[in-house]
Amino acid sequence: MKRLFWIFFLLAAVSLPALAQSQWRLSSNDQARFDSYFSRWQDYRRANDRDQVISMEKRMSSIYAQYGIPDGTPYWRVASNGHDDRDERGRWRHRLSENDQARFDSYFSRWLDYRRANDRDQINSMEKRMQTIYATNNIPANTPFEWVATERRDEDRDRDRDRDRDRDRDRDRDRDDWQRNRWHGRLSTNDQARFDNYFQRWLGYRRDNNRHEIESMEKRMRSVMDQYRIPPDVPFDKIASRPASAY
Repeated sequence: MKRLFWIFFLLAAVSLPALAQSQWRLSSNDQARFDSYFSRWQDYRRANDRDQVISMEKRMSSIYAQYGIPDGTPYWRVASNGHDDRDERGRWRHRLSENDQARFDSYFSRWLDYRRANDRDQINSMEKRMQTIYATNNIPANTPFEWVATERRDEDRDRDRDRDRDRDRDRDRDRDDWQRNRWHGRLSTNDQARFDNYFQRWLGYRRDNNRHEIESMEKRMRSVMDQYRIPPDVPFDKIASRPASAY
């Protein structure tokens, strides 16, 4: 009996992550776009390119909005090529000697301060010092610094991340408002009515999980967007006369 219990437990541990990841079924085109954004987001994070990180997060969030995926869902759960960063992060914990770890943590802490102050020269200086420790300990140069630093607790990093996310969300909200205003009034009266009709039906088919009709409505909306040279990555609700919640 005990053996059967452990077999069941192991099967559940393996299958639950897959079930969690598969509950959001993106169209083939949207999945390909999301996977591209996710892969580039990982690369930009390793390169500490904050502007591009934010850009990729905004694009992934627009797909979240289309499919009703909760904002707090980790990106790797939606990406078909995703995995939990915590698995990678654990590889580098306790890799450094006590002295190297102390030096790295000092550089990392100062690097964070200089980033907040936007002091580019000092940011570069700290990055060079941390990369020197990477080279000494055979750590790949594209490994995020926070995966190696230990002087800050995980909850501190999470708090900073949440604060940055809130700030970025406010900025993205302002951009979204600007983007919505940018596309409103672009379509003719007839084309706007057609687009709104497709959008409303698309929302209904999404609720019913009718993949065939969802893709049909998306093609029709993109056809209207092509006529007006609206970029394909602009969310549909930025073009519709009313937000999704109004339907």
